[in-house]
Amino acid sequence: MNRKSLIFVILALFLGAALGVGGTIGAQTFIFKTFDDSSKKSHAKKTGPLLPIGEFTVNLQGGAFLKTAITVQVSDVKAGEHLKEEDAFLKDRVNTVLADKSLADVQTTQAREKLRKELIEKLNEVAEDQITDVLFLSLVYQ
Repeated sequence: MNRKSLIFVILALFLGAALGVGGTIGAQTFIFKTFDDSSKKSHAKKTGPLLPIGEFTVNLQGGAFLKTAITVQVSDVKAGEHLKEEDAFLKDRVNTVLADKSLADVQTTQAREKLRKELIEKLNEVAEDQITDVLFLSLVYQ
């Protein structure tokens, strides 16, 4: 193979590789668009201001006790200001829900998620559906 042919082959391989890479990137960007980006945005959890409710120590059913610190996430700043005034009612709901639980109701991850959902439901009775999440900052049981 002479020198001119060798340069032609190397140039053809380089050009083919460049077109292949460029075509693949172009196809992924424009033709094979996935809807993952849009679904991530629609399923992203709304974030709002955090409102500390307080620290709670309760006797659980069956003789165990639970000590936890709870903060709630509210829909907006205005809701947070309103709920600061309802602090006593929110604390009462938390104490009522927690005192009705047994040790098994707080030990596993699934049980805590169930407790979280129940707290959101009960707190929203006072908060008029302005609480979006309940955060357990600490959770100690014995």
